[in-house]
Amino acid sequence: MEEFDDEFFSDDGFDDLPPDALEQLEHDAFRATQAEPTQRELEPRHDWTQRDVPIRYPQINAINAANATLGPPAQLHTGLTNDYGSLEVGELDAEVFDDGAALALDDTVAFTARPSNYAHDTIILDDEQSNQADGGSSLYSALQREHEILTVKLQQETERYARLEAELATAKSMAETKTGEIAIIRSNQAKMTIDYERQIANLRKAMAEEMAKYKEEVEAIREQGKTLATENAFLKQDLAEEVSRVNQIRAKVRTEDKPGPMTPKKNKVLPFRDGFNDEEILAASPSKSGRSKQATPTVAGKKRRRTSQGSPTPLRLSPYPEPSLEIVEDLTDEIMLEPAMDLPIEEPPPESEHQDTHVIKQILNHRTVPQKTDVELLAELTFPSEPGRSMYSILLEETTELDLGSYAMEHMQAIISLWSRALKEKFFQPIPIFLEVTRFILVIDTTSVLRLIARLLPVLLDSSDINGVPRFKHSPYASQSFGKVSRTPTSQLEPLVDSTEIVRVLYQIACRSLGDEPLIEDYWRHVRYSFILMMLSCSQPASDIKLTLSLLMTSVRPDSFASIHESEQDQKSNENWVIDRVASLLWETLQPDEGQPPYSRSEICDVRLEALAFLMTVTFNPIEPGNTHGSLVIASHHTALAKLVRAMHDELDALYSDPPEKDMHSTMVNGLMRLIYSIIQRHPKEADLQLKLHRVPGGKQKFLVVLTRLAFSEGLILEAGIEDETVEMAHSILDNAVNPEEAEALLDAFPHAKGENNEAKETEDTEMMEMIE
Repeated sequence: MEEFDDEFFSDDGFDDLPPDALEQLEHDAFRATQAEPTQRELEPRHDWTQRDVPIRYPQINAINAANATLGPPAQLHTGLTNDYGSLEVGELDAEVFDDGAALALDDTVAFTARPSNYAHDTIILDDEQSNQADGGSSLYSALQREHEILTVKLQQETERYARLEAELATAKSMAETKTGEIAIIRSNQAKMTIDYERQIANLRKAMAEEMAKYKEEVEAIREQGKTLATENAFLKQDLAEEVSRVNQIRAKVRTEDKPGPMTPKKNKVLPFRDGFNDEEILAASPSKSGRSKQATPTVAGKKRRRTSQGSPTPLRLSPYPEPSLEIVEDLTDEIMLEPAMDLPIEEPPPESEHQDTHVIKQILNHRTVPQKTDVELLAELTFPSEPGRSMYSILLEETTELDLGSYAMEHMQAIISLWSRALKEKFFQPIPIFLEVTRFILVIDTTSVLRLIARLLPVLLDSSDINGVPRFKHSPYASQSFGKVSRTPTSQLEPLVDSTEIVRVLYQIACRSLGDEPLIEDYWRHVRYSFILMMLSCSQPASDIKLTLSLLMTSVRPDSFASIHESEQDQKSNENWVIDRVASLLWETLQPDEGQPPYSRSEICDVRLEALAFLMTVTFNPIEPGNTHGSLVIASHHTALAKLVRAMHDELDALYSDPPEKDMHSTMVNGLMRLIYSIIQRHPKEADLQLKLHRVPGGKQKFLVVLTRLAFSEGLILEAGIEDETVEMAHSILDNAVNPEEAEALLDAFPHAKGENNEAKETEDTEMMEMIE
């Protein structure tokens, strides 16, 4: 027989059993243990320890088949405590005899009733039934383990269900809270929308009312102007008619008063003679000489005409109907009609009023673009913050509120206000119009612009920062790109703002202010020094740099230059920064914007010539030629003279290649030598050239090279435009800079001064550098 397998009643497959399988198994186990044994079952068994005789154990299926008709006991005891009730299990004691006769039970099992359909009996087996009892015990253990597992799972599911219920309650609570909050937010939003729409409606209504009121006022003013123009035309017509009548009367009176040709009358012969001639009697008659004829009375209300040339009361044209011919004939007997009559001619308007009217017409008809006037362009533009109102209506309103005595000044101040607002809102489209209007008013009425310098300069300087600041950030001396040269991307520039035109307008205003010392000082008090330093960077356009240098020349005063500061220390620092920046332009490479072609040599020379012109203006003060303030600033600067020497070396070096712009290079060399020589002669102590040359890389070597070339070379460079004075100045500086032994060595280095070529120049340069080292 096969050996009994302890794992026969394992847990495998219990999950797949039908719901009544456990009940059926319990029933079969009970029948197998409690029923009376058959004859075959009562046969003696071998000892458990004997392995020679195999023992056959009944299978579960056989037991189920044999006991299928038996019913379950009334009460079963599972030995488990759960939600179905508690059970009490008694102890089972049994004795198994070796002879296998019988199995005595000492105690009975007490069962407690419970509503469950599941039960388990404690079985006391005899020796013959021990194998079956072992199978029931294994089944009981398996069922108990399965029940424990199910109980644990049930508890876990119960806990999970409770947790899910708690989470669901929390979620519901949060959902209700969120729903309430959303409802509140929607309610508030609806209220805000309603309030906003109401405010917009009120604003639109107010705007419409204001616009209607404004249109009515404009229409009333227009109608009043038409009425005045009509009345003026009628008055002029009446005046012309009155003058015509007077002229006709004067012509008629003169014609009638002039006597025609007549035969002279003969004197009557008096019948009685008294010894006197008639002529003598007429001349001496007092009745003819002392008495005058009385004048004919005039019409009531009329003024009498003056009776003599010297009468103080002028004759005025009467508004009454013209006098009759008879009255005129009577008046001719006692007045002379030769004096001109004082007619009531309308006096012309003052000249200032006439000029202001002419300026108004010019301003209103000005065109920035050929197709439309500035008024039409501004009428099409609106601020982003106020889209419902045109810029022209704002301009007109601000102009009418001002009373500065000059329409040009009022218009200019209103333009400045719009300009400032456009910069704050970063609305750059009208800036070209503002620039052209400013330039135009500066031409037709300079005073109106100059009197607004304090308001105009800030908006011009702020406009220059729009493109000037991005370009400065790409210069080699900006903090973020120190020492690096890069082109400014076009994406960072604003094409509507022309920085060149802005600087040109600043320069034009400064030129118009030059004749007035307080005015030019006020101008330079409002110019920021940061603007000057920014516009003199090598990353700015060449045109902007040249205009800024020209603008700086207008700042040269007897005791200062550049922007004016209240503190003396600030003023000195500002002047040193300007000198350093201008001196650097003499040798720096200009960088165009991204996408633009590189600057030509002639364009670079133009900028450097302009920088040299400014330094010459500072050194040789045009207002006080003997003033040494500017030259002292350059002499005291720690690197300015060394930079001038370096620039002169580079210009002379470029001159050897015989470039097309050689005249510019030679002009630079002559000007730089004159500037350096004058500064050293004026301030030998402050200049200290030898000390300052060491502060620039290669300064000492380039100084000796350029001075030696100028002093001893008489070939191509002299024919290229180097002046004799430049050569003499180079000799003088070189004599003071080297000792006699060094001078002889320099002479030996230039044995062929005349007719030198580029190859000879390179050889001499090599020998000179070796000697210097």
